[in-house]
Amino acid sequence: MKRELEEARAYVERGWSIIPMRMTEKKPCYRWKRYQRNPASPATLYRWFHATDNGVGVIFGQVSGGLASRDFDDARAYHRWAEAQPALAATLPTVATRRGFHVYANAWPESVEEARRRLRGRPEGTGAIALGDGELRAGVGCYSVLPPSTHPSGHVYGWAVPLPEGELPWIDICEAGFFAAPAVEAAVEVDRFHGCHTGDTVDTVDTSNRGEGEGREKYDSEQRDFTIYVELTVEEAIAGSLPTDGGQRHRQVFEFARRLKAVPDLAELPGRELRQYVQEWHRRAYRAINTKPFEETWIDFLKAWQNVRTPYGGGVLSTAFARACRAGLPEVAQHYEQSEVQLLAGLCRELQRGAGDQPFYLSCRNAGRLLGVDHKQANRWLYLLVADGLLVEVEKGNVKTRKASQYRWRGNSGVA
Repeated sequence: MKRELEEARAYVERGWSIIPMRMTEKKPCYRWKRYQRNPASPATLYRWFHATDNGVGVIFGQVSGGLASRDFDDARAYHRWAEAQPALAATLPTVATRRGFHVYANAWPESVEEARRRLRGRPEGTGAIALGDGELRAGVGCYSVLPPSTHPSGHVYGWAVPLPEGELPWIDICEAGFFAAPAVEAAVEVDRFHGCHTGDTVDTVDTSNRGEGEGREKYDSEQRDFTIYVELTVEEAIAGSLPTDGGQRHRQVFEFARRLKAVPDLAELPGRELRQYVQEWHRRAYRAINTKPFEETWIDFLKAWQNVRTPYGGGVLSTAFARACRAGLPEVAQHYEQSEVQLLAGLCRELQRGAGDQPFYLSCRNAGRLLGVDHKQANRWLYLLVADGLLVEVEKGNVKTRKASQYRWRGNSGVA
C-alpha cells in the first residue's frame, strides 16, 4: 500500500478531513469546499492517493474535530515559543517543515473566535491568520500539508514530536501563545500529588544536565540504538489521556498507563500501588465513559500496567530533535550563520545526552529529513561539525549494511 494512502486513512480514523495536495504548488488538487463540511469517503481517498504523487493535506476546524495549527515559518520563532511554553512544546504534535515547524492541537472554539476578533482586517473570520513569523490555521477555510508529503525541494514532512495514540490535547490558542503571548502568566497551583501542577501552565522535569543513570535514558549497545523517554508528571499523564466520549475508556486507560510509565517515581512500582492516581483519572473521566464502575477501570489499568512495553515519549530521533528545539542552541553553534547547522549541532548534543558515555548513531539521511534538506547537504554539515571539532566520527556508516555513522559530541572543546 502506498504510504500516503496508508497515512491518509490513519488521519481519517482520527476524525480529520483529508484532501490531496499538488505539492509543486502546495495547493489542493481539487475544489475542497465540500470537504470543509464532510470528510471524503474511503473510495475517494483510494482514488486520490493510490498510485499518485499527491501529497496529504488536512482541513482545519470543526470538520476535523477542532484541529488547529500554529505554523512557524522561522525556526528561531519556534525556538522562542518552545522556550516560553516548554510543556506544550514537549507534548503537542509538531511537524518539521523545510523552513520551520507546524504545531498541532485541538482548539476551543471560543479561543479561535477571540483570536480572530483580535486580528485587524479580517472581520469575516475565515482563512489562515497571517502573523509575522508564520500563520495561525484554525476554524473555517484553512488547510495545510501533512506527513509524509514531499516538498518540491525534496524535503519529506515528518513528525518531530509524534502524534499521540489518542486524541490531541485541547488548548486555548491565546493562552498557548499561538496567536499572541498572554499578558499575564497563568498561576501554577501545586496539587496533592507531589511534583504535579494544575492550572494553565505545567512545569516539566529538566533532565538535560543529569549524570549517567540519573535520568530515564537507556542505551542498548546490543541493538545499537537508544531510546529517550519523556518524563511526565502525574497531572500531565492524567490530563493527556482523558476520554472525551463514550467507547474510549478502555483505550484511554491503556494510554494513561503508558503516560504513568513516563513518571520517574512511578515507573517501577507495582500497579496495585497506583490506585489513588487511577481513582483520580476515573473521577475526571466519569462523565465521558459509558462503563461507570471504578472496578472495571481498575482491572483494565492493572492489565495495561503489565502489558505496557514502551512508555509514552516517541521515537529516537524525533524525541531528541524535539529536545533540541526546546533546549535552545548550544553556545558553540552561534558561530554558524545557517540556522539548520545550528539546529544540527543542538540535535547532536541531545543525542549524546541520551547515549550517555556511548557514541550515538546518526545517518545523513535522517539528519536531512529533520532539517529539511537532502542527505548530501546534511552530510556536508556533519562533515563541517567534525572538521570544526564539535563532533568526532567514531565509525563511518555503511550503506550496504545500512548502519548509520557513529559520533561523539565534543561541545565546547570544538573550534567553534
